[in-house]
Amino acid sequence: MVARAIYNLTIEDLDDSCDDDTPIIRAAAKPNPAILEALLAHHAKASAKENLSYRERTQLERLGPSATVCGTACNIFVSPIKSAIRAHLPHNLRLLLAAGASPDGIDRISISDYSVRWIRGRNFKDDVSSFVMCKPRAIVLANAERKGIVHQLCPLTSEELDERCHGFPRFWTEPNVPGQRLRMERALTALEVAAQVGDVESLDILRAAGADESAWVREVSLDEKQFQIDEAEWYLSYLSTSSPVHEAIAAGQQSMLRHLLSTSGYSPNYRPYAAPTVALPPLSYAIARCNLSDPGVQKCLVDLLSHPKLEVNLRTPIFNIHPLHFATAHHDPDLLSWLETFIPGGYEAAGVTGLGHTLLHIAALPFTATQIVDRNPDVAKSIHSARTLDSTWIPHRLPSPLHREFSTAELIGLGCKVSPMTEAQQLAQQGTIRVLLEWGGVDVRAKDVEGNTALHYLAGTLNMSEDTIEMVRQMEGGEEVWEMSENCYGVTPKKMWGE
Repeated sequence: MVARAIYNLTIEDLDDSCDDDTPIIRAAAKPNPAILEALLAHHAKASAKENLSYRERTQLERLGPSATVCGTACNIFVSPIKSAIRAHLPHNLRLLLAAGASPDGIDRISISDYSVRWIRGRNFKDDVSSFVMCKPRAIVLANAERKGIVHQLCPLTSEELDERCHGFPRFWTEPNVPGQRLRMERALTALEVAAQVGDVESLDILRAAGADESAWVREVSLDEKQFQIDEAEWYLSYLSTSSPVHEAIAAGQQSMLRHLLSTSGYSPNYRPYAAPTVALPPLSYAIARCNLSDPGVQKCLVDLLSHPKLEVNLRTPIFNIHPLHFATAHHDPDLLSWLETFIPGGYEAAGVTGLGHTLLHIAALPFTATQIVDRNPDVAKSIHSARTLDSTWIPHRLPSPLHREFSTAELIGLGCKVSPMTEAQQLAQQGTIRVLLEWGGVDVRAKDVEGNTALHYLAGTLNMSEDTIEMVRQMEGGEEVWEMSENCYGVTPKKMWGE
């Protein structure tokens, strides 16, 4: 066996002038393992020296196998472990683990601070705190409790419902979507990164090394005690706002998803503990948050639906959104009809959301705030729910409820630009509503928490097709609703109609 030549580290290899690109992180991503080996040996030798100054010790720590660059100081969450995984270099991963690197790939302080920004009832300042750490979880939870949120999974409070009436939130989550305004990358564990890039070998190496996966491999129901548990008692995986299964689906990594569900025993029903208002189970996540035109995502969705332990009717907590609600929001009749065949109980199983929305309500919702007839004061005061599944769309420049302190359109909204429905959008909506009418289980009289029927939303939408309005008015009780049904603001659909 020929001995490998000793690699001599260069000045470039040891260059530590860039805060977010340390020597060890760079070396972990290089195909030549000799560089990483030499750097780890250099670190071990230097660490054995006595009487190192504080500065020398600090500089040395940045060369170690667990020298992560994480948190609000840099707005990134990188580590040598994750660098090796993203480069698909399992040999380098083994070298790092052998040298003592944490298999989690992220420190507890960073992932904990990141996940505080997902707590229900947090201060709006936490939604933009990209450069400072948040207050501890216990303090944020206590502040939420003072707002009436006695536990993270309690029903929506009157204060939360009132806040919605002064904004334009999505039907499936809170006004301030967690992570929406943060100027930092997501805090993922090494296992989640391995799932994201589809590296089965690295995933297995991490699992064997003891990476925490306790939240993801057990079938545990959500309850208020688990959400309120003291942070010190949480395993690291419970602090993640995602999971390897979610990451594999989003990336269209079918082989990885199969490995997680079949070989590794991961749950197909996990809802992220740290993100109660957007705790989408994998099926809903695939439908609502992933690119369904991606062939890989399509394959993952089919595999998920065929899994024997999948709870197809599992809803999101708090807002109680069913997979069929998300499918309806796409205005894709083929997707909706196809998904319904997998649902025990069919369309009826969807029921209503935590906001009282039926499938017909969701089919009738405007896409965003730019699609309503806001020049009509009856519409402006009555419609406050968007159909969009895009978590990055921002209805107001300032987070809620801060936007309410300003009264000008320039400061409150995103401008006066409107987005009337196109002909294609009209036809897609008609097709979705037609699917629901053919089912026959929708009630045109049904009202949501603001007293709006589906006809209220249709009547207040820009460029709404008269054929669509007529189709719903012809339902049993439709004409009565059109003429007489008042919402909480005393407005009927007829009064809304017209610009």
